[in-house]
Amino acid sequence: MKKKILALLLSLALVLPFIGGLTVPAEAAGNKLIAITFDDGPGNYTGSLLDGLASRGVPATFFMCGANGSYGVKNYNSLLTRMVAEGHQLANHSWGHPTFSKISGSEMQSQINQVGSYLTRAMGGSYNYLVRIPGGENNATIRANVAHPIITWSVDPVDWKYHNADTVYNNIMKNAADGSIILLHDIYQTSVQGGLRAIDTLKSQGYEFVTVSELFRRRGIALQNGTVYSSAPNRGTNLPAYSAPSISVNGGNVSVSANNNGVTLHYTTDGTTPTLASPTTNGTISLNSKVTLKVAGFDPFGTRTPVATQQVDANVAEAPSIVSAGNGTVTLRSSTVGSVIRYTTDGSNPTGSSAIAQNGVMTPGKTNKAIATAAGKNPSPVTTFYSTEYGDIFYDVPPTAWYYTFVGSAVNKKLMVGTQDFLFSPAMEMTRAMLVTILYSMEGKPATGNVSPFSDVKNTAWYASPIIWAADKNIVGGIGDGKFAPNTLITRQQVAAIMFKYAIYKGKASDRVDQSSLSRYSDQKQISDYARPAMAWAVNVGLMSGVTSTTLQPQGTCPRAQCATMMVNFDRVINAPEPTAPPTQSPSPSPEAEPDESAEPANTDAPAPSEAPAE
Repeated sequence: MKKKILALLLSLALVLPFIGGLTVPAEAAGNKLIAITFDDGPGNYTGSLLDGLASRGVPATFFMCGANGSYGVKNYNSLLTRMVAEGHQLANHSWGHPTFSKISGSEMQSQINQVGSYLTRAMGGSYNYLVRIPGGENNATIRANVAHPIITWSVDPVDWKYHNADTVYNNIMKNAADGSIILLHDIYQTSVQGGLRAIDTLKSQGYEFVTVSELFRRRGIALQNGTVYSSAPNRGTNLPAYSAPSISVNGGNVSVSANNNGVTLHYTTDGTTPTLASPTTNGTISLNSKVTLKVAGFDPFGTRTPVATQQVDANVAEAPSIVSAGNGTVTLRSSTVGSVIRYTTDGSNPTGSSAIAQNGVMTPGKTNKAIATAAGKNPSPVTTFYSTEYGDIFYDVPPTAWYYTFVGSAVNKKLMVGTQDFLFSPAMEMTRAMLVTILYSMEGKPATGNVSPFSDVKNTAWYASPIIWAADKNIVGGIGDGKFAPNTLITRQQVAAIMFKYAIYKGKASDRVDQSSLSRYSDQKQISDYARPAMAWAVNVGLMSGVTSTTLQPQGTCPRAQCATMMVNFDRVINAPEPTAPPTQSPSPSPEAEPDESAEPANTDAPAPSEAPAE
């Protein structure tokens, strides 16, 4: 009888918080943690997976490739922004999913760094992203060359083999335990279906889903670079989840506190979710306008705390904005009735005693700041804008930026224009249609036929005439299958290829190119065969000097600031009376030293078999 009673008590202890003073094991008290991860994508089914995760309030960790067949960040760039906004963890699975034991240490680093630059771009800044080696390989060379925590798994449902949602579900449920890391692949619909079903069951069993780095943090394990981790069972430490920062408002003075150790606070005032690109605060924020303030903490692995939101109204005048600019003057207006515009042109913040813009008109310097003042209101936020060396006005081209001179020159030569009034958008990625449109403008916008040779370029599209012209002159040949992919982000090697074809068309280049200059770049093997002559030519004539001294990042995308640099150098080449030596590069930093690079977005530019080599 005693044994039966003891057995009954022990069994009840497994399901009730307390029985006769017995403490329930941690996992039975709702502290069971588990991480679900997805490899090889993003892919066709990642969007529906994100829908399912959002409806369940579950964060996941995505170990993403650059170009794994048709999957990876190069084809699904927009999904990364959604992943960040919804609180998922962006992690690294190498660019091309190679067998790491068969490649050199430098190639390992290149494989990781290419995807890493894409992840940091999506996150808005640098963080210590986690890495999963393809196939879970692990040796001393890998550990020495992968300068990030290396994550494997403890639950493998073999979903890549069993393309059956029920089998995937059953295999997860058979092996899942507290502290597990589940391996799945979001490139298979059956994996998404089976995985979401397993999430529902595991949540009903008291499991809490967390990102991989959160799993280890909450178990008191400090992740180390070059160390391999596969699970984090409860060994006695079970820290609480991150909480949202606290916000206290006193007029326009806002105090915030992190409520968590080891996080950096970032905030926004426009209602958007903070990212690593958002301003940071050490605990105080001064506001003088009516805003929606959002604050979140980020740890070194990019994990975000819950977001705190607060409406703040500081009774201020509306900030001035630019109405017009030209003939050496700028006109500013504030919507606040009776406001006065005060300004400075030396970069200092204006005050109530600064110069007055009579009727809103002022003569700008290189760096200009303006405020609006009005009776009964606090001064407005500061409006900052800049004048290029040629007098063009932009909100986003500061003289301290590495691209300042090149953007100014490109706009002055009418090689490029702003994306909207007084905005150049230097970080915006260029598309294939955008680049061809620039060349079309350089050519003087000649008349063209009205029939597009590409099925995805409608004759009524804004870019139709440029693309029809470029195709007619053999400057572009499309991506194969009769398509051009006009809205796809253009890669650096595609930029070189199109410019090379245009230079040949203008009689400023030959298809015979000395390619020896590529040998000094460690990533030259990543240049597609069709683009090698073009990349060598671009290096030889000074269009591209490398993102670093040893890397060209041929499959990286091309922000508008980098494109402006290339276009200015290209203009010198095209308009030179004779073939010239490479133009003198700008003093430091290098024109291409902007680190905001990423992997090739959406196609290889390989020509169809029936085409001459295209871009």
